[in-house]
Amino acid sequence: MKLVRLTSGEEILGKVEELSNVIKISDAFNLVAPEPGKIGFIPFMAYAKDKEFVIDKSHVMMVVDPIDELVDQVRSMTSGIVMPDTKVIG
Repeated sequence: MKLVRLTSGEEILGKVEELSNVIKISDAFNLVAPEPGKIGFIPFMAYAKDKEFVIDKSHVMMVVDPIDELVDQVRSMTSGIVMPDTKVIG
């Protein structure tokens, strides 16, 4: 899973394959901020039949590794498996 920032300002979390002039992204979710300090997820291009999208690299500002909590949240939403809290109780 990668976090992709587009020149439009959209932030997309999904499986990314980088090719020469494009990236392919699948299982993708837009990150939205419903209120300060909160992050929500909506399916990327939810109204499209396609599940894999090709984006020209000229529209991509950066591709980075997301924090584990974002990946865990998306995995629990898509798989039905809830990841346990990894914090140590002291």
